[in-house]
Amino acid sequence: MPHHPMRALFTALIAAIAISAAFAASVSVDTVNKKCPISDMPVKEGVVVSTDAGDIGVCCGSCQKKVAAWDDAKKAKFVANATGTKADDGEAKKAASKDSDAKAWTEPYLLNTCAASGRPIDVKGTPTTKVIDGRELKFCCGGCAAAVAKDPAKWLPKVDKAITARQLAIYPTQTCIVSGEPLMEDGKDTGVSMVINNRLFRVCCKMCARKVKADPAKYAAKLDEMAMRAQAKAYPLKTCVVASSNALGDSPKQMMVGGRLVQTCCGGCAKKVMADPAKYVAVVDAAWAKSSSDGDTDGAVKAKKAAKTDADG
Repeated sequence: MPHHPMRALFTALIAAIAISAAFAASVSVDTVNKKCPISDMPVKEGVVVSTDAGDIGVCCGSCQKKVAAWDDAKKAKFVANATGTKADDGEAKKAASKDSDAKAWTEPYLLNTCAASGRPIDVKGTPTTKVIDGRELKFCCGGCAAAVAKDPAKWLPKVDKAITARQLAIYPTQTCIVSGEPLMEDGKDTGVSMVINNRLFRVCCKMCARKVKADPAKYAAKLDEMAMRAQAKAYPLKTCVVASSNALGDSPKQMMVGGRLVQTCCGGCAKKVMADPAKYVAVVDAAWAKSSSDGDTDGAVKAKKAAKTDADG
């Protein structure tokens, strides 16, 4: 048969293209996870956050930015959990040891009882403050702090129960903080309460719970905005919570501490509040109680009534 150079060249070209396509089809990004840690949706090929221990897959650019904003310790912990490696393997150990507790977002500990014994936190003098599992806790002594640090899962549910009771009374909305879905159905509470780093969140489902866990600071800020508007309507103090001789005036400094609005006359006093938040929140709570005529010992009823008319329309 006669030889046709052009036909041979064409055949060779087609074969090369086929081989290249087959190779490309076989190449995929090897991520440590199959579902996005933010949305819980399947990860999208090529959309990753790279770490020394492996690539974390995400579903979209928005989630990619959120995961990229995690600190090294959180990324390393996620990779370790996803791959089943021990937390002390390789770079994960180095990253996890970078004082991650100190970097984590946490609300201050506002309970006046020890996180372990339940006794007054000042029963032995100055309370012991320790960050455990990313959250600030206070104890009556070092022994109690050591016990909780050794086995947080044993002790923290009791703390969470107390925090839930305290913050639920002034919680600013009856809808899910993520989806906006109602948390009441036929007069029954269908919501899920969860405490993350000393802050109560209320959600409608597991999916929304995962979203809050992935970025609790974001949803805490959303709650603070609602609560600030609600509590400002009936704020019980006319003077600074720190310098009681100073009137608040028309433009006080406002801050939210554990779901409670606190107002000061100036930035200097605001810094003093943040240095000892439990002390000044107690002053505000006492003012709420004094202004209440319905046995509302911490001003919860007034705050919640205001919240219902504001946050829930």
